[in-house]
Amino acid sequence: MEITFAVLLWAVRIAFLVLLYLFLLRAFGVLHRALAAERVADGAVRALGTLIVERSAGHSPRVGERFSLRASTSIGRDAGNDVPLTDEAASARHAVLELRDGEWWIEDLGSTNGTLVNGTRIERAERLRFGDELAIGRIGLRLEKGAG
Repeated sequence: MEITFAVLLWAVRIAFLVLLYLFLLRAFGVLHRALAAERVADGAVRALGTLIVERSAGHSPRVGERFSLRASTSIGRDAGNDVPLTDEAASARHAVLELRDGEWWIEDLGSTNGTLVNGTRIERAERLRFGDELAIGRIGLRLEKGAG
């Protein structure tokens, strides 16, 4: 009787683990399909928004250059940023743009020279509207709707 109970207990444990793994596989499958839905037919990721360079202090970025935004987009002088700016007046990790509940927000990350929205220096996270101009260092960027 004691051996039968031990075997039954192991069988229940194994069944639980199998169900747990199946659940996790299903959850990751749903997540994968949701992320894949963000891709357009040609395989490029649909932009949630776009930053367009309005003015630049040097050769890069060029005026008119466009940067596609993701739900969280880092901006700064460091090449690892989503929007790299080659301007000495920009900090390595200068600011972050985030999409929250369908609205764009920008937050300065403690940069030396600050971040301006429509000419006003921001002190905390600030909500943006399409058409707003950001000044980071000597570079001006305009927020526009994404393509796609």
